[in-house]
Amino acid sequence: MHTTGTLQKASQSYSSKIAIGEALAGFSIRAVTIAAVARIRPTDARDIFVRFVGVPSKSGQTPKSHRWFLGRRTLRLHSAFLLLSYASYRQQYEPNYDAHGIAFVLAYYNYQCLFPGQQPEISAERLALLINAGFGSRWRKIADGVSSDFEADNVKVLKCRKCAVPHLVEAHQIGYVCEECQAATKLQKAASPVLKLAA
Repeated sequence: MHTTGTLQKASQSYSSKIAIGEALAGFSIRAVTIAAVARIRPTDARDIFVRFVGVPSKSGQTPKSHRWFLGRRTLRLHSAFLLLSYASYRQQYEPNYDAHGIAFVLAYYNYQCLFPGQQPEISAERLALLINAGFGSRWRKIADGVSSDFEADNVKVLKCRKCAVPHLVEAHQIGYVCEECQAATKLQKAASPVLKLAA
């Protein structure tokens, strides 16, 4: 009797993971990423992809470089938004066994809604790299500025000390000032002598 109950729970839990996999397929991410995020068997992930997208999932390399997220100001902002959203949803759905998958889907869905009719700046595949490899075990402290868990060149979420907007930054940063605030400060300094003359 106890064994039947355990099997039933396991079956329900796997059904929940399959549902997460189906939601992820809606983002058109490849089967390998669906399997990693939803924590389902690769064969099930491939079946889900074919069912939702209509063609087999492409093979090839998944994103490997987390330095990519630091390439532009927009990417730094969007990365921070996604990580903070994920951490918030993950906290909300703990201790559900599938809190990771649920939080990932909700964070990315909300992010995608900011780009109606367009491709978002950050793909779900890239987000999987950032969360799974970078903050998988440290997600609770993302908002506190914990460093990621990559082998090298770690990153963290930190607020700009002038505008207080969160950005993804290099882990060694302490008093971070974003590019926009730096530019505004330079403009202020350049304009200062002119303003004094005009006064």
